[in-house]
Amino acid sequence: MPLDRRTALLPLLLSVAAPALAQTPTGSIRLQVKDPAGRALPSHGTLYGAGASRRVTTESDGSLTLSDLAYGRYTLVLSNNGFAAQTLHFDLRSSEPVQRNVVLTLGSTNTSVDVIASTPIGSLDVPLSDVPLPVQTVTSQTLEDTNAIDLTDTLKRRLNGVYVNENQNNPFQPDVNYRGYTASPLVGAPAGLSVYMDGVRQNQPFGDVVQWDLIPKVAIASTELIPGSNPVYGLNTLGGAIAVQTKDGISNSGFSISGYGGSFGRRAVDAQYGGSNNAGWNWFAAGTLFHEDGWRAQSPSSVKQSFAKLGYAHGETVLSLSGGYAINNLVGNGTQDFRAIARTVGLNHGYNSVYSIPDATYQHQPFLTLNATQGLTHNLSLNINAYLRYTRTNTSNGDINNDSFDQSLYTLSAGDRTALTRGGIPFPTTAITPANTPYPYLRCIAQALSGDEPAEKCTGVMTDSVNRQHAYGFSGALSWNTTRNKLSVGAGLDRGGLTFIQTSQWGYLNTDGITITRVPAFSDGSEIGDGGRPIDSRVNLHGVTNTPSIYVTDTLSLGKWVFNAGGRYNHTNINNTDRLPPSASHGSLTGVNIYHRFNPTAGFVYKPGSLLHAYFDYGESSRAPTSTELGCADPDFPCSLPNAMVSDPPLKQVVSRTYEFGFRGNPNGRYRYSAGYFHTVNNDDLLFVASQVTGFGYFQNFGKTRRQGVEASTAAHLRNVDAGVAYTFLEATYQSTQVVEANSNSTNSIALAGEKGVAEGGTITIQPGNKIPQVPQHMLKVYVDYHPLRKLGISADFNAIGSSFVKGNDNNLHQPDGQYYLGSGKSPGYGVVNLGSRYKFNPHFELFAEINNLLNRQYYTTGQLATTPYDNNGNFTARPFTAYASGDYPLRNTTYLSPGAPITVFGGMKVSFGSR
Repeated sequence: MPLDRRTALLPLLLSVAAPALAQTPTGSIRLQVKDPAGRALPSHGTLYGAGASRRVTTESDGSLTLSDLAYGRYTLVLSNNGFAAQTLHFDLRSSEPVQRNVVLTLGSTNTSVDVIASTPIGSLDVPLSDVPLPVQTVTSQTLEDTNAIDLTDTLKRRLNGVYVNENQNNPFQPDVNYRGYTASPLVGAPAGLSVYMDGVRQNQPFGDVVQWDLIPKVAIASTELIPGSNPVYGLNTLGGAIAVQTKDGISNSGFSISGYGGSFGRRAVDAQYGGSNNAGWNWFAAGTLFHEDGWRAQSPSSVKQSFAKLGYAHGETVLSLSGGYAINNLVGNGTQDFRAIARTVGLNHGYNSVYSIPDATYQHQPFLTLNATQGLTHNLSLNINAYLRYTRTNTSNGDINNDSFDQSLYTLSAGDRTALTRGGIPFPTTAITPANTPYPYLRCIAQALSGDEPAEKCTGVMTDSVNRQHAYGFSGALSWNTTRNKLSVGAGLDRGGLTFIQTSQWGYLNTDGITITRVPAFSDGSEIGDGGRPIDSRVNLHGVTNTPSIYVTDTLSLGKWVFNAGGRYNHTNINNTDRLPPSASHGSLTGVNIYHRFNPTAGFVYKPGSLLHAYFDYGESSRAPTSTELGCADPDFPCSLPNAMVSDPPLKQVVSRTYEFGFRGNPNGRYRYSAGYFHTVNNDDLLFVASQVTGFGYFQNFGKTRRQGVEASTAAHLRNVDAGVAYTFLEATYQSTQVVEANSNSTNSIALAGEKGVAEGGTITIQPGNKIPQVPQHMLKVYVDYHPLRKLGISADFNAIGSSFVKGNDNNLHQPDGQYYLGSGKSPGYGVVNLGSRYKFNPHFELFAEINNLLNRQYYTTGQLATTPYDNNGNFTARPFTAYASGDYPLRNTTYLSPGAPITVFGGMKVSFGSR
């Protein structure tokens, strides 16, 4: 039975089998605090763990219950005036509550402990059961149990509703998607997830992209996925927010080092060290060295990450300064023609083949983050966060020049022969044909030497870019925290600056079919195109973005009811300066754009009993266009990625409105469940519309889009087994009529008029109800963590992802005809099984192994419609068909797919000393 048909039955099956939630297993701590005489003693203190800390206060009878704590290590420091502080350590590994009786002894000094390294954005300081949203959590223990190489690896395997599109096909550069919204390292993805680390926004000024390779996995303590349009998390939180908290030396003491290696030349080392002393200091440092040759042809990557944090706590003052540095070289070779993947002979065939190279990214980033908390009274505290980050990214991209496919590339003109003779370039006296010159290059060289038409006669183009980004800012929040009410009022200023420089040079495709040799010709305005305009893809843009904001959020508990309300006001000023003189090819990018809006949120949780908690939430959020998107909004001048920008019409900010409701139950029991419905509408959605050229397109506002669906899961936490099933039904559709360019779609206007295959000027009409490309409708995840022996752990998970339409098939009507249009225009559904194991000899030595894609399934995570110069046998052929009466030459258009990694095996050892 096809995967889509099977997964279509899942909603019915889950409705019968108690659908539901709680992705991450949690436990609880119950305390009774007394004085030396045995009397109840109210006290307060701080709970450290899961990368964050929170202030706690016992009831008047000295009792304290801490619920919804993710599995892991915790440290609790309790104190009372006149009593010595007492430090307690907990290691939560089951849903059974940990119970302790605590006796505080008399002390000679007053002791008070406050919050460490936590901002209102960076942590949830209310119990998860009081949050009117299905929040999901990943801890450092989950990262370790799944043997993940980075954070995104665990997110896609364990969190409900999360899937990836591997447009770059590099393990450190995925598009992470949730509910049809994306946090991507590539400009052009439908950005809609905000990402924070220790309260600092990780979305870059350049297109709101998220560089996942710059987030150090070994330093991550916990990660929360907060769904919905929650305005408290600032701009770009259209579909959700991801909040990462890093480790500290209090809950991560000791030294450990892990080394592992395996398939495709993978080899890596992770190390960490942490500690604390009685003077109030704590420290933590971590680093990663990673290299692999890559499973696709010529796709090596290297990652070097370092991180350090120094913390200090004295009385009511808590400080934390963290910083890091990363130097990464990543190669990701993108999509490939589905026919080349299926071929078994010829050049560039097979599952690991690539379309063209290189597609290399080099980037480095230093950053600093300061967090401070000052307790003003027992219930009132001031939180301050400041950060500084610099990111430099260099890219080099080799692409096959689609504009050459319909040109005469073989017959040398008299001018060509003259130019080649003067340049000392030999050429044959006999006729040049596809048979004797499968990769024509002489016309490219000749046209470059004469300065005539290299943009049309050269089969390759190399694009180089340098992107320097500075981001800094600060925020402050005043928090009022009592047993029944948690109120926070804050303000912040974020400033981002970028300098983006891009140049393009023409070249020709070599006989290996993937590399490109440059020629002395540039896309710098020196050549006039068919439209009479200079061909110029140069960019030298300086952009500055300032966003001051204020926000408020309040959670009020009244018996069985918990109410939440808040809002945020953002004012964004984008100032672009074009450092190139205006020209007929791109005008000027200089301009000032201002966006502002107040976004509200409100919700409640009703808890009649532990077996049933019902919730409802409504939120609004907005996203302002970035400097790069404002410079790439003209369909007459599609941009490459990174963008070649032109003077464009202004874009509107995106506004999302989300409501969701659901229920969950038994949060501290062995069996948990939850199910919910969500509904999000984007107005003036900002989409990247693909052109006929692979990797090219433009940004435009789209009237209205909608994401709605159901999330459900159920989990069991038994003595030796943790297991869960999660399912998401997601319907992402356009809700407005829009005409967009789609030259490679078989139903475009030029094809319907009778000229099939023509690669310029074709449009399609998107109708309300058409599905948004790259968004699967069905997602099923199953996981099992089994401990047959105290020292042995086995982890397995299964991900089934439904099919989706590829980019360019936005009207969902593309049909192959076997001649001009090839491939289905869809990315098929798939299922992947992963299996891992860890064996702990003693507290110091541990072995681990992992097999990803255990069944070695060939699968695809995304795709695009675009032109191709290759026939079914992989032969390069320009002008494959005769011209129409209009003089236009038809081309082959195909479906490009991004293959997922085959079976990957790796393993290693972890050595630990001094850990509590």
